Amino acid sequence: MKTTVSFVGMLSLVVSAFACGGAETEVKEPSQDEAKPAETTATKTPEPAATTAATTTATTTTTEAKPAPPPPVVEDMKPSEDPNPLPSVKITAPKNDASVGDLAKAKDFEIKLDVKDWATVEKGPHVHLILDDLPYKAIYDTKKPVKVSELLPAGTELKEGEHTLVAFASRATHESVKGKGAQQLVTFWVGKKGKSTFDPKKPHVVYSRPKGENKGAMGKELLLDFYLFGTALDKGEKVKYTIAGAGLATPLTGEFTTWAPKVAKNLPKGDYEVTVELVDKDGKPLEGPLTKTTRKGISVDPEAAASDPHAGHGAEPAAPAAAPAPAPAPAKK
Repeated sequence: MKTTVSFVGMLSLVVSAFACGGAETEVKEPSQDEAKPAETTATKTPEPAATTAATTTATTTTTEAKPAPPPPVVEDMKPSEDPNPLPSVKITAPKNDASVGDLAKAKDFEIKLDVKDWATVEKGPHVHLILDDLPYKAIYDTKKPVKVSELLPAGTELKEGEHTLVAFASRATHESVKGKGAQQLVTFWVGKKGKSTFDPKKPHVVYSRPKGENKGAMGKELLLDFYLFGTALDKGEKVKYTIAGAGLATPLTGEFTTWAPKVAKNLPKGDYEVTVELVDKDGKPLEGPLTKTTRKGISVDPEAAASDPHAGHGAEPAAPAAAPAPAPAPAKK
């Protein structure tokens, strides 16, 4: 009987041990083959935040727009102070209303000036000498006679009849001196004298600037200047201006209501033409030989180096700075 009980107890122990071993088998860790898919998935997962930031940066750099250039405008310019004393400019030849001979002789006729209180110098103060409504010639040596033919642009022929000749003092910047006595206008004849059509008592406008090449500072601030005779725009008259060119979608237009220069700014590089016209207080064009002029062949290049550093508008060249004083000698001990 004891033996039977012992056998049964031993059998129970074996069954219990087997059961415990089975539970242990159920909780063992997975094999390496079972873990591989999880590792592969984790390695290939992208990082969306970093990728998006890089894409945004690249897009911003590529599509960044340049600022638009400022629009072209015409602005008033503060006139320079009158020099003291005022210069005196006179035309001594030809005499007013005189004939200078036939066409052959007239081309070689020598124009003479008498200029006082205006120290002309190359690339500095000078005199603008203008035949009819043609471009001026800058005169730096006012004691040297100028032939009539020198005032004719290439391809322009002198004609018989009445002509006007204007001379006025100009600063190095080509801004005219508008004080009394700084200018003179005379008429003369080529060939036989006839009945004059020029009335000096009526208003007249003589075109001065701009003309020719305008580089650097000249192109950035294009000077608009003219000379008046018979008026100072103090009785309601006005001078209309128009600037046209390929660089402008529409021409720049406006009026001078006072005798003072203006400047055109922000003009794109290119060729232009400028018109000035004298009108009455109601805007009606005035008639006469010097009431409207259109100047063509005006080139503007704001970024180019200027060949004439004083040719733009603005202040006269500054006087050279004084040399620095020598350092004091060290004191003797």
